[in-house]
Amino acid sequence: MLDHSETDIVAYVGGFLLERTPSNGMNVCYYETVNVDLSVWKISNPLLNNVPYFAVQLSITIFMIHLLFFIFNFTRQPRFFAELITACMLGPIFFRSAFFLRYVRPMKSNVALQTMANLGLVYYMFLVGLEIDLNKVRRVGKKAFTNAVAGILFSMGMGASLHCLFTRDKSIFPSASPVGGLFWGVALTVTSFPDLAQVLSDINLISTDLGQIALSSAFVNDLASWTILIMTITWLHGRGKLSILPTVGFIILCWFVVRPVLSKIKSSSNKSSGRDFYVYVILAGVLICGFITDACGSTSMTGAFVLGLITSNEFETRILEQVNNFVAGILLPSYVMVVGGKIDIFFLMSKTNVVMLLVIVVLAFSVKVLSSFLVCKAFGISARDGIALGILMNTKGLLALVVINIGVDVQALDLATFPAMVIVFLVMTALVKPFPYWVSKSSKNLKQYKQRTLETSEDDSEFRIIMCVHESHHLSGMSTLLKLSNSTKLSPISIFALHLVELTGRSSAMLIVHDAYNTTNASQPIFERVISDHVTSHCLRSYGRSRTGHPISIQPVTVVSPYATMHREICCVAEDKHVTLIIVPFHKEGCGIDVVQENSSIRTVNHNLLAKAPCSVGIFVDRGLQLSIHDMGSNLWKQQINVAMLFTGGPDDREALAYSWRMAGSHEVRLTVVHFRPGEKAKKIMEERKESENYKQLDEKYVNELRFKAKCNDSVIYLEKVVNNGEEILRTTKEMFDYYDLYIVGRGQGVASPFTSGLSEWSDCKDLGVLGEALSTSEFARNASILVIQQYYVADTAE
Repeated sequence: MLDHSETDIVAYVGGFLLERTPSNGMNVCYYETVNVDLSVWKISNPLLNNVPYFAVQLSITIFMIHLLFFIFNFTRQPRFFAELITACMLGPIFFRSAFFLRYVRPMKSNVALQTMANLGLVYYMFLVGLEIDLNKVRRVGKKAFTNAVAGILFSMGMGASLHCLFTRDKSIFPSASPVGGLFWGVALTVTSFPDLAQVLSDINLISTDLGQIALSSAFVNDLASWTILIMTITWLHGRGKLSILPTVGFIILCWFVVRPVLSKIKSSSNKSSGRDFYVYVILAGVLICGFITDACGSTSMTGAFVLGLITSNEFETRILEQVNNFVAGILLPSYVMVVGGKIDIFFLMSKTNVVMLLVIVVLAFSVKVLSSFLVCKAFGISARDGIALGILMNTKGLLALVVINIGVDVQALDLATFPAMVIVFLVMTALVKPFPYWVSKSSKNLKQYKQRTLETSEDDSEFRIIMCVHESHHLSGMSTLLKLSNSTKLSPISIFALHLVELTGRSSAMLIVHDAYNTTNASQPIFERVISDHVTSHCLRSYGRSRTGHPISIQPVTVVSPYATMHREICCVAEDKHVTLIIVPFHKEGCGIDVVQENSSIRTVNHNLLAKAPCSVGIFVDRGLQLSIHDMGSNLWKQQINVAMLFTGGPDDREALAYSWRMAGSHEVRLTVVHFRPGEKAKKIMEERKESENYKQLDEKYVNELRFKAKCNDSVIYLEKVVNNGEEILRTTKEMFDYYDLYIVGRGQGVASPFTSGLSEWSDCKDLGVLGEALSTSEFARNASILVIQQYYVADTAE
């Protein structure tokens, strides 16, 4: 029951009571008949009256968001841009309609709408906290941290200054609060991490140095912005200087008590039903933590955010799958409508002029551009990249809208300063994507490097390899293969270990670069929280140093992307790091014709890589390739790997031969190169097809060079065999040796060879090529691993 003793009744309008408060404010009240009968069946349920209104409001909002997103998607604008436009359109511009006020959003429907909006906001902040890994703070580089700190300081100062400039006329803004400048500063500080990742992924900058600096800076910015916001809200809601202590105590309790308890529950949840129970406990805990922090004087979002921070990331995907779509698709559109009710463009224009608003937009947009530009100049980064970094740091998301909306709720911002910041966000969001396109080529350093193939690489150049891993069992064979690649002092090996994770429940592709690992430090881990089923990186660690003591540097990277576009992220890393060879696992598992499992998603990635990769690609069929070393006292027994390279001619075979020759430099490898020469029947076929003589000359020249080098290497055996078709190749290979540990062949793409006749008729796996697939299904090679290599196509050397 309201106390009307200190208010003046102004009027009754349409069943509503308008009252003026002593502070010149206005209360709007409505009357409703309430049934006071306490029997269960006669209690009036307010939701029964508000649910139809909420359904209509939600339907209109969702429809407008999707429609605007479809329209603006042609201009490459993110979903947040459509949400902002929807909020502006659903604001008092529409609410001036009596029909809309009466049948779509009457005053009494606000309770249900705001309840659902707040619920969506609580779970949204939980998801934000869930996706933040506090361990990344220790791994943020000096450049990113400096850029983040500079952006925070510049933005906070600019936000306070712009707020004072905008509200300087006290006759227009008599109730302007100095605290509003703090909310403006925090809003300008925010850089939406998920939205920035989406932008970087769309313009292929996520794997570049510029993209990693931007992502790391955004991570620090969001964490700092949220910390400042929590402290500000708690201080405003509190009644003394120590009002923040209950919230701090809750955070400490969560970290030292709740986090270990959740870890214990998680460790005991081994079965699928147990995992579901853990998820349900977390989702219920979100509401409980929100209630506690709200009672502590902060907001319910604080508790949800803190719970997200301490929740184990191992269940992140499962939680996101169950919550993210519902929150983003149903609950957050309710929040968009609530925000729209506070945006009145007509009221804003009546309070200020267009020139003033334009000045505010320009200054707010340029503050992070200036700070990033100065930081980049200090670190020797080009001015063009500095401007691009500053523009990317202006990426705004829902968190920035939450900040200024809270400012309105605590009466630090009024109905004129709030829409002014919304317009600033609109301009920033509209300009973020187009500008980085201007600098994308320079930022990615897309210079044509020569080391795209092993054949054309210099002997004293660094050998850079991308190793793609989908599952933990892919590590063992691949790590053995890379160990045998022979890292030397003149040609060291640098490995970029990509853990490929399917994108589920997220809005943007992610690329997480972990700490670089150099095997000279045996105590440092390689993969950090990369392999999902808790398998550590002992496989790579045990092979981290070559026999001669030359280290293999390893850079772990996690790629989270849809399988259909995952090859783009891999290609970006290869292009940016000047990689020579990409090695991916084969999509089938099993021996010979007994295929145990087939993964169509991996096949999609491999197929796209073979078509789009900027360097050579190797598909590895792993059947237990291992290098065993046993120390028996003073006697060291070592197993040698028998490798067979089957050479039939063509660019892919020359690339495979180049890799085989590199492996021959390792003391653990015994290489047999079998050069198949055409017989009489094959020569006739070659003459009829008029095969280019240039290919044959390149093949002979390259083989002769390696034969000359192999004279001093006892571990290399060179053989020549005359055959006429593919069946004779398989028969000859089987007769020579009963067992090889590894076969290396070229894919043979684009080369019409008589050696494939007899095999190509039943070939159904184009990724391995005709000879590679024949080996993979042959009975004599059922226990041997196979590496099929495709050379990067630079130019038609056959012409």
